[in-house]
Amino acid sequence: MKNYSKITPEGTRDYLFEESDALRAVERQLADLFKSRGYKKIVTPTIEFFDVFNRESAGTLPEALYTMTDAYGRLLVLRPDSTLPIARVAATRLKGATLPLRLYYNQNVFSRRPKLSGHNDETSQSGIELIGAKGLRADLEVITMAIQALELCGAPDYQIEIGHAGYFKSLCASLSCDEETVSAIYDCLESKNFVALNT
Repeated sequence: MKNYSKITPEGTRDYLFEESDALRAVERQLADLFKSRGYKKIVTPTIEFFDVFNRESAGTLPEALYTMTDAYGRLLVLRPDSTLPIARVAATRLKGATLPLRLYYNQNVFSRRPKLSGHNDETSQSGIELIGAKGLRADLEVITMAIQALELCGAPDYQIEIGHAGYFKSLCASLSCDEETVSAIYDCLESKNFVALNT
C-alpha cells in the first residue's frame, strides 16, 4: 500500500511563511471593513448535514461534495459554501432576531474540482450576508461592499457579476432541455467554461 504521509491531497495546499501572513492580513482587513459597516462575524461548522445542501437552490452538485457519515450513519458533508449554513442559523438560532441581519464570515469551504482545473478543493471564503432587507438600497449596499472588499484586497482588474437562479431556470425552460443538458450548462457556467458553453 502506498504511503501518502508526506504529500497533501489533490486540491489542497500548505501556506508557508509570507504567504500565510498575507492570507491572514487580507482576512483581518476584510473583517475590519465588514465590522465598520455594522456586520457581525459568524462561524459555522466545517461539517454540515447533507440535507442542508440537498436542494436545487444549493448551487452545488452532489458529486462535488466531500461526504462522510457520522456514528449514527447520517450523511455529512464538508461545507462547500457559507451561504446555506448561515441561512440555517438565521432560520433557527437567530429566528427572533431584529431584521435586517448583517453577518460576515471568513472560513474555508470544500468542493471537489476537476483535476487540472486550476482551482483548489479547499479555499478560503470571505463575504457578507444581508438577511431581511430588500429593494434597491439593500442591493446597493451589498454591491458596494463587494467593490470595497475587492479594492481593499488590491484586485487590479475585476468584474462584478450579478446573477439570479431565476434567470438560469427561465433560460433553460425556454430551451426545452433535458436534465442532463441543464446540468452540463450549469457546470459550464459555474466553471466559467465559455468555450464549452458555446459548443
